[in-house]
Amino acid sequence: MDFFGEQTRARRKTRWLIFWFLLAVAGIIAAIYCAVTLVFMQHFWSTTRFLWTFLIVGGGIAAASLYKIAQISRKGGAFVAIELGGRPVWRDSNDPLERRLVNVIDEMSIASGIPAPQAFILNEESGLNAFAAGMTVNDSVIAVTRGLLEHMNRDQLQGVIGHEISHIVNGDTRLNLWLIGILHGIFCLTLAGRSISSRSQGKNISFIILLDVLLFIIGSIGLFFGRLIQSAVSREREYLADASAVQFTRNPDGLADALRQLGGFGSDIQHPNAAAASHLFFGEGKKGLFSFVPSLFATHPPIEKRIARIDKNFNPARVSRRQPASGAALSDRVPAAIGFSNIAYAPEAAEIAAHIEYARNFLAGISPPVREATHQPEGAAATVYALLLSSRAEIRQQQIDHITQTHRPETAETALACARWLADNGPQSRLPLLDLALPTLRDTSADERRRVLECVEALVQADGRLSASEFALRCLLTRVLAPRPPSVSLRLERLDDDMAILLGLLSSAGNSDEADIHAAFQHAATLAPAQKPLSFPEKAKLRPKAIEAALEHLAHAAPHFREKLLNACVAAVAHDGKITVAESELVRAFAQSLDCPAPPVLPD
Repeated sequence: MDFFGEQTRARRKTRWLIFWFLLAVAGIIAAIYCAVTLVFMQHFWSTTRFLWTFLIVGGGIAAASLYKIAQISRKGGAFVAIELGGRPVWRDSNDPLERRLVNVIDEMSIASGIPAPQAFILNEESGLNAFAAGMTVNDSVIAVTRGLLEHMNRDQLQGVIGHEISHIVNGDTRLNLWLIGILHGIFCLTLAGRSISSRSQGKNISFIILLDVLLFIIGSIGLFFGRLIQSAVSREREYLADASAVQFTRNPDGLADALRQLGGFGSDIQHPNAAAASHLFFGEGKKGLFSFVPSLFATHPPIEKRIARIDKNFNPARVSRRQPASGAALSDRVPAAIGFSNIAYAPEAAEIAAHIEYARNFLAGISPPVREATHQPEGAAATVYALLLSSRAEIRQQQIDHITQTHRPETAETALACARWLADNGPQSRLPLLDLALPTLRDTSADERRRVLECVEALVQADGRLSASEFALRCLLTRVLAPRPPSVSLRLERLDDDMAILLGLLSSAGNSDEADIHAAFQHAATLAPAQKPLSFPEKAKLRPKAIEAALEHLAHAAPHFREKLLNACVAAVAHDGKITVAESELVRAFAQSLDCPAPPVLPD
């Protein structure tokens, strides 16, 4: 998958969204102007009347859209899941189906290099469907319907989750949430009509009927453009997500079988808010007023075409209309390592397969007590603390004492147990273990997250120095547990200096010889998207606050710029022919700060 290319294409789609939105608003304003003229029997054209209509209607639609976009931006994907009737799945759930869902999400997340999205279930929905939502990889969620969870086996569930993970990785989720905000403004007249109808029984029926008819006609214009916008944005990206899911899972049969289930048993979503979010779903979520023209208004490609792209031997007659078997009765096997005979082979497919295999092996090898610890808030905190325990006995004892004072003795004991497991399994297990603990901590209260971060800061400062690994872990934790809204705008004159700071730190992380450090820096600088030759930064600039400020500023750059920058970062750490765990942790921290996925560095 070309992550940065897809990010760029998503940005272009956003520009088209604005165009279609303006066209929809113009149509609604024109319709309301005509309605007002007819109702009050006025001359057709009046500049004053038009301006008032433009200001009131256009302003109202814009305000409703901006309000919804701000609401979603502030609360993230969880807000959308809850608005669609979802409930969170706790990571320590004893329900076997919920645990299977969490395990599959963990596996896909470790392989793709993103924090595991929070899982949600739409309990009241019997249709087979799912969606991903989030403004960034750090606030993303994946929701599945009760029907999908109960009626799909592990292979099929993995295909669906791989599809949704690819939406997150490719930047579709941000585009889709912007679309929900825009559609909210367009649909607001339809929603207002429903509200008036439900509250007006017995009151001036003739006027209410007339108002309802007018709002229905005008609302239909909004629905027309809304469905057109949804279909224009969504369909081609569903094909991309299907192809990406096959790369993730190495099992085209799993995804193809999941799509057959959808085609046979339906994917309808009954929640009243589903219309504005129908483009989010794995399958067509809501058939609307214009479903009689599916080629123009469908938010998803036909199921048959999606399956045919995955399985060249597909027979449409295999799309069954039977009731699906229970998921508990279906095979729960781990997919075999099969090839890509049914789809075009992508150059990076073998690398993606290796990441999936790595994630599977890691999850299979983790000890049950450590895995259980990552699913409990106190245990997840202890897991994080284990990553920071010093190898020096006197410093480690100070850290254990602080953990005991901040939490309780059991938390310190769990941290020591996790540290022993890490010592046995090598430092390359640090980031995957952190990926398992972060979603649990992210779901805790703001006070609990603050307590964890304060304890982390104390553990980092226990020996009076800040190592590369400690800085990387602190950066990753802060990004997820205490995200800050963007506070700076992009300034072109700062970009070169900020890139020099990052490359200078990475060049120094794995080298002690000054000549090697400068050689690594110069090699990386030739790959960076700099406007002028980069100079190695002064040591005073390689301080945590300066590095964090540089990352915050560079996160505003365009996708193609960040792509070149991350390539330069990798070149800096790989210049000596090897990448240490500390270097890989730094690259992962930088990538996550730039809102980019960073798959694990494999042992070889």
